Amino acid sequence: MTLAMFAALVTAADDQPETQIVISERDYTIRDGETLRGIAQRELGKIGLAPHLAEFNNIALDSALQAGQVIQIPLYAEVEKEFATVVFVKGNVRRDGQEVARNAEIYVNELLTTGDDGFVSIMFKSGTVVNLQPNSNAKLKKLNCLEEDQSCVVEVEADQGELTSNVESDLKPSDFRISTPYASAAVRGTVFDVSVTEEALGVGVTEGGVAIANDTDNVDLNTGFGSVTKRGQALGQPVPLLPSPVYRYIPTRAATGDRVLWWNLSNVDDYVAQLTSDIEGRAVLAESIGKATDFVVGDVEAGDYYLNVRGVDQDGLKGFTSSTRVTVAQIDESLQPVDTEISFDGNEYLVSVQNPSDQAPGYEIQVSSDPNFDDPLSVDINQRGAAVFRLDVDKLYARTRMLIDPRTVSAFGATAESP
Repeated sequence: MTLAMFAALVTAADDQPETQIVISERDYTIRDGETLRGIAQRELGKIGLAPHLAEFNNIALDSALQAGQVIQIPLYAEVEKEFATVVFVKGNVRRDGQEVARNAEIYVNELLTTGDDGFVSIMFKSGTVVNLQPNSNAKLKKLNCLEEDQSCVVEVEADQGELTSNVESDLKPSDFRISTPYASAAVRGTVFDVSVTEEALGVGVTEGGVAIANDTDNVDLNTGFGSVTKRGQALGQPVPLLPSPVYRYIPTRAATGDRVLWWNLSNVDDYVAQLTSDIEGRAVLAESIGKATDFVVGDVEAGDYYLNVRGVDQDGLKGFTSSTRVTVAQIDESLQPVDTEISFDGNEYLVSVQNPSDQAPGYEIQVSSDPNFDDPLSVDINQRGAAVFRLDVDKLYARTRMLIDPRTVSAFGATAESP
């Protein structure tokens, strides 16, 4: 049977006028327990095409298929109503050159691109989510979801940039693949990153497993491993990913200019820190990339957020993520900052607010042995405005701000230095 004959059969069998037939031919590797009927239903969208699939491959309809056996899938039937949904968008994000809004529907062969400040997350019916980072592009090459069990066959083509994928398959099975100029990454129930540049392909797996394959080779990546494939070279072998950073200081509350600190990791080239409004890490509000081991809170509304920090090695592979909740308070510029004084008695430091204000229900005192407050300790105190610290340090620095309510503070006053 030829491709043209098979296309005619599918067209005749299709009773949905909005269905388009796309002719293609590709290898399909049999998995344990699969049948031609199941493959026809998932790959072609109709179990009734199983006899034609058998004829195309010159095998009997009820043949016992063996795991690892390769058959040909002669065509893919794309249903126009199937789409992915934009669940988050920020900055410069375009679909085929036009601006993209949240809840937009992304169809097969539509190109998504992000600018320098662009972030976008798209979700499939199966629950799988793909997040595009800045300066990236991706196109849906295949999207076939079944109404009966909500399983999906998805292929995303990525030529440039960085993608993070969370393939959800516990309840809704998915056959998910990302294709690049170097190789394809086939996954099932996993969280992984893909980075594509003109020089190399990087893949890192933080949950589940990924099979990377090209025309001549394949490499399996398990949780905690990644690989880098350079242009014109063989597929990169698995290497361990960096561990998640350990936080050194998380403020009780953070206002504009405050910092979250973490300990430095070995063999880190850069850190990527993202402040998001959702625990899943999709809705990115701010991002910093660099060698510094801190994240400076910018001008965001008061509320609870999540900070996600990852190390990046010299090959560009991102390591495991360290996440923490960050409560952000607004600085009321109408409040006059208060100053602090330090007195020393034996091994105790008394830190006091100068001229406590009747406006303040309480205060936050921050002390450190470093004038830059790289090793801070924060405590909340009442209206009396004083606290005692027993610290084995030669020099102590302190600063104070008013706490009006859990989400409103004054700016820090001047830094005091112990005698």
